[in-house]
Amino acid sequence: MNLIVRNIAPSCSEQEVREFLQHELGHYAKNVEVIDAGTPAAYATIELNAEAPPYVGDVIARQIHGKQLGGQTLEASADLFSDEPPAQ
Repeated sequence: MNLIVRNIAPSCSEQEVREFLQHELGHYAKNVEVIDAGTPAAYATIELNAEAPPYVGDVIARQIHGKQLGGQTLEASADLFSDEPPAQ
């Protein structure tokens, strides 16, 4: 299962986003990929550890959703079926 995090501030570097998400997700994050860092279209996909039950993705997404990073409010959602970000 993946999480998608959108509305990442263009002022945030890839490393800042990755470190923030790894800190917030702890052991649940298997892999964090930041796409288009430094642009208004930046987003991140987080692959969760396979041991995490499916509902954990929704719970984590709700906890990340609304947090501030780089002065912008993050939007997060769990994506059960696809590795691609949802259409904007």
